[in-house]
Amino acid sequence: MRNSVRKVMCMAMVACLALGGVFAGGKTETSDPGKPNLLVSVWAGPHADLQKEVSSTFTKSAVTIDDVDYGSLKQKQLTSFQSVSGSGNYDVVWVNSQWMKEYTDAGYLLPIDGYLKAAGIDTSIYAKGLFDGCVFNGQTYGLPTFAQTMIIAYDSEAFEKAGLAVPKNADELIAVAKYFKERGTGIALPAKQGTAAVTLFSQLLFSDGGYYFDGNGKLDIASDKAVQAAAIYDELVKYSVEGTLAWHHDEVAEAVRMKDAPIGLIMSGLANQNADPEKSLIVDTVKYAPLAGRSGIAAATNSFWVWAVAKNSANAQAAADYVMWMTSYDVEKKQTLADQQVSASNELSKDPEILAKAPFLPAVMQQLAAGKIDPPLANFGKLKAALVVSLSEIASSDSAPADVMKRLQADLQGVDFSK
Repeated sequence: MRNSVRKVMCMAMVACLALGGVFAGGKTETSDPGKPNLLVSVWAGPHADLQKEVSSTFTKSAVTIDDVDYGSLKQKQLTSFQSVSGSGNYDVVWVNSQWMKEYTDAGYLLPIDGYLKAAGIDTSIYAKGLFDGCVFNGQTYGLPTFAQTMIIAYDSEAFEKAGLAVPKNADELIAVAKYFKERGTGIALPAKQGTAAVTLFSQLLFSDGGYYFDGNGKLDIASDKAVQAAAIYDELVKYSVEGTLAWHHDEVAEAVRMKDAPIGLIMSGLANQNADPEKSLIVDTVKYAPLAGRSGIAAATNSFWVWAVAKNSANAQAAADYVMWMTSYDVEKKQTLADQQVSASNELSKDPEILAKAPFLPAVMQQLAAGKIDPPLANFGKLKAALVVSLSEIASSDSAPADVMKRLQADLQGVDFSK
């Protein structure tokens, strides 16, 4: 019995020391002896400062926000999950959507369906493509927020002068890019060798109903739909602005807002810069549209964060209350107005005050609703790395997209994508 007690005490001390290292940097806390104390783990950055400010107004609990750099965040959360409840472990965690399956499979998160039902939360208010990423084996393990996707941004003045309509599908987008290329500019897109190009390819693939794997989970990167997405990507690069092969997301956004390109495929997280007169020449003329596939359907590669309750929290009800509060309409609206971050709430994209600040939201929400997430598999990283190289070859050479994708399929035949 003594050994067991001693073992528990040692585990608690280790956990406290491990977590104590986290608190040396970004801890911000409020305290009230009459309220539960919540320890909340978030990714550090400008949004974390806003989260601290917002959390200070939460009335049901005293909140300590621990913001950790991205490179250390997951490991700190994993350490906390394995700590003794009440030993200084996290109550609430802000989880990258790609980590959710790993966390739920390991039993680290608490299902919150009962709390949602008791609070009368209607989960249909969240974009389906995001909310689905919080549900595993029929149970809800968190609520989504802070999403991004690639959308079309264009200078409406240039379109009006050319007499062009906003492209509604991939073929129309290619035609518009060709028109401007023949007149000295073209479309801006991220064709630099890197993950930005993969995001564009994936959105084109998902929008036409394709995926990386077939219905049996087997790699299917040379399917008709995958080859079609690669061919569309190839055509867009052909009619792109000079320099695109060296551009990532930041350069694409800058080219559009500085009128170096009349149209571009930008990350929604950079759209707020278009309204800044110190950074943009299209403040009064910029407009947005969904990035659709050949079918006309627009589906995002959903990348987002999830507010979740740690299973070993000693304050589960209070933690769930905080999660529901942080993703509520009013709190999400406050954050969106402050820095134009994209929440998962469908209704926010219809709010006139929000639209005045973030007119790109309707396009974003349309894509998120139909979006898919990258598979949370350990070996998916190998496919993504190989796809980066393949798309670079397509963009920078005369190689036929179909041949490149078939070779990619063959090169990865020995990789086990079941894990």
